[in-house]
Amino acid sequence: MKQPELGRKIAELRKVKGLTQEELVSKCNITVRTLQRIESGIGTPRSYTIKILFTALDYNIYNFSQRDSEKKAHTFFRDKVLQLYKYVIDLFNLKTNTMKKISILSATAFILCLGLFFLCSEINAQKSKEFKFVTSNGRGIIYQFPGGLSIFISNVKDTADYKIGKYLIQEYKNKIFLDKKFVGKVLEGDTVVLDKGTMTIRKSYWINESGIGDGIIYLFPKNMTVKNRSYYRDTVNWSLEDFRIKSFKNKIFLNDLYIGTAHTGDTVLFKNGTLSIL
Repeated sequence: MKQPELGRKIAELRKVKGLTQEELVSKCNITVRTLQRIESGIGTPRSYTIKILFTALDYNIYNFSQRDSEKKAHTFFRDKVLQLYKYVIDLFNLKTNTMKKISILSATAFILCLGLFFLCSEINAQKSKEFKFVTSNGRGIIYQFPGGLSIFISNVKDTADYKIGKYLIQEYKNKIFLDKKFVGKVLEGDTVVLDKGTMTIRKSYWINESGIGDGIIYLFPKNMTVKNRSYYRDTVNWSLEDFRIKSFKNKIFLNDLYIGTAHTGDTVLFKNGTLSIL
């Protein structure tokens, strides 16, 4: 506890209690002169004197001590930050101790660059351990396989076989099989992931129903914004950025150009500015 804050606190508590200096000292067995010196911030009283004063004023000395400690810690931290700030600012002032400061700055920059290099290398190494990436021949399908497994690939026309360790992945007419079991259908831009013996297909298209119960599915690229969809009876209108797709009595139009007729179970695919019915 430091003066004069201690003296101000005692004087404040005494006045709150409505006590005169004479009345307070009568409870503490000290002289009025001693109390006056304490409240004036002159000298540092003994801990015993402080304790009996706070006891007489019904105040927990721990509260004051804790606040004082917190204030010291805050002041210490603030002073250290200010000291560091002044040091850094002075470091960039090359008018004095130029060569020494250039050496310090160069060494710091080198260490930072080296640290970033090792960090990036570690991240890339970790990624390479997790998956390998393979693109299907001519069909734009991306495959993710765990690192460290042997890979054998065979592409023939509309069929692709991938022997990944003990697993057999087959792609036939956009259908995916894992160990000869059907997993699902893929389209250009989709990603097929093999992880811990299971296969998942990450779609690059939003899957949408028409909304009028005709059983037609619409696929739109996830990197495009579907601005609006409206439907009424046998008509559906989609607005995708600068493109307008319309279905009227199952007839499909792109920007008012007739594309074809879709039926229940068909899929209308929009990609690369063109529309096709699958």
